[in-house]
Amino acid sequence: MATSSSSSSAISGFNGTSTFATDLQAVITRSVGIASLPITQLQNQQSVLTNQQSELQTLGNDFQNLQTALNAVDAATSSGSLAPTVDNTSIASATVSAGALAGTYSVNISSLGSLTNTISKSTLPSVSDPSSGSISTSSSFSLTVNGKNYSLSPSANTLNALVSAINGSGANVQATVVNVGGSTSPNYELSIQGAQYAPTTIQLNDGSQDLLSSLSTGSYVTYQVNGQPSTPATSTSRSLAISTGLTVAALATGTANVTVAQNATGVSNALSSLVTSYNAAVDELTKNRGQNGGALAGDSTVQALSNALHSVATYTNLSGSVNALTDIGLTFDQNGHLQFDSTKFSSTANSSTTGLMSFLGSASGKTGFLGAASQALTSTTDPTTGLITMATNSIGKSITNLTAEISADQDRVTQLQTSLTAQMAAADSAIASLQSQQTQITNLFLAETQASKNITG
Repeated sequence: MATSSSSSSAISGFNGTSTFATDLQAVITRSVGIASLPITQLQNQQSVLTNQQSELQTLGNDFQNLQTALNAVDAATSSGSLAPTVDNTSIASATVSAGALAGTYSVNISSLGSLTNTISKSTLPSVSDPSSGSISTSSSFSLTVNGKNYSLSPSANTLNALVSAINGSGANVQATVVNVGGSTSPNYELSIQGAQYAPTTIQLNDGSQDLLSSLSTGSYVTYQVNGQPSTPATSTSRSLAISTGLTVAALATGTANVTVAQNATGVSNALSSLVTSYNAAVDELTKNRGQNGGALAGDSTVQALSNALHSVATYTNLSGSVNALTDIGLTFDQNGHLQFDSTKFSSTANSSTTGLMSFLGSASGKTGFLGAASQALTSTTDPTTGLITMATNSIGKSITNLTAEISADQDRVTQLQTSLTAQMAAADSAIASLQSQQTQITNLFLAETQASKNITG
C-alpha cells in the first residue's frame, strides 16, 4: 500500500534578501515539521498494518495449501482410490473405474475363445504382387458377416484395394494379405479374420462365386465369477466386466482371485504431503510469536489459527479399532511438527483397512478425521467468512481510512506551509526594505561627517 510522503521532506523555501532570511526559513521548517508529526505517526501505523496484511496473505496461502493437501487425502480414500490386486497374474489382470466396489472375486477362465479365420480359395488366380494383381476380375463384391451383407466397390482391381474396401466397410472383421508362396515364388492370398471371439461366419462373393475357405471357426470366451453361473458365461472379448467398475483381462485358462481394496499407498503418500503442509503453517505461525515476533506478534489471529491446527492434529475417535492419529503413524515432535511413520501406517492398513478408512472418514461427508479437519480449516480459509479473510479485510479497511486521513492532513500541512511562506516572504521584504534605508542613512551620515572633516581641516 503506497503512503503519502512527509511534508517536512517537501518543504520549499523562499528567496529572501534580508539578513534574517535564514531565520525566517527556519520558522517555516519548524512549524511545518511540528504540523507533520501526526502524519508520520499515521504513516507508521499504516506501515505496521501493511506488514500485517502481507503476513496474513502468507498464512492464507499456507492454510490453503493445507486444505488442498487434506482434500488430496480425501480423494485418496474415496471409491476412486480403489485398486485391484490379482494373485495369479499369468491368468488375468484387472482394472477398476468409477463405481467399483471393494471385495474379492474368484474368476475361473475355462476358455480364452478364438477368432474365425478364413483365406481365399487356392483355386483362385495366383497373385504375385498384391498392388497390381487380384484374386478376381470383378469390380464389385459382397461381404457377408454373420448373415449381414456389405457391398464393396474397390478403388482398383488389386488385392490391396480389395483389402482396403473390406476394412472400410464397417464389418466387424479384419482383412490382410498373406504370402503363402515364400520369397522365391510369392503367392499372396486374402485373409479375413473375425474381430470377436465368437463363431463368426464370413464369406466374400464376387457375383459369380464364393472366394473364401474357412480355416477355423471362432469360439466364445467362457468364464465363471465366484462359481457362477453353473454353465460358464460367454463373452466375445477377453476383457471381462465381472462387476460394476471392475474389468478383468483374460490371459490364460485357470483361476485367479481378484481383490479390490483401498489403495493404501495413495493414502500414505497423501498423508505425507499433508504433514509437509501442516508443518509449513506451524512454522509461519511460530514466526509471529515472542518478543521479537513478526508482524502479527500479539495478534489474536495467531492464537485462533493455532487452535485450528491443534484441533486438526488432536482428533480422536474411540468407537473404532483405529482411535487416534498415532495409530496411523502421525505423531508430534518437540517443536510441534507432525511426523509421519509410513511403516506404522502400512501396518494399520494391513491389519484393519476397514478401521483405518472409518477413522479417516470423508471430508465431503463430514465424518471422521477428514470431516473434522476440513471443518476446522474451512473456518480459517473460507473466502467469505474465514478467519483469515475477515482479518485481512478489516486491516484493508483500516489502511484505506489511514490513507484518506494522511491525505487530508497532508493538505492541511501544505496549506500551512504556503501561508507561512507568504507571511515570511512579506516579513523578509519589509526587513530588507528597512535594512536598505538604514544603509542609505548610514552612508549619508558618513559622507556628511567626512565632508565636515574636510572643511575644518
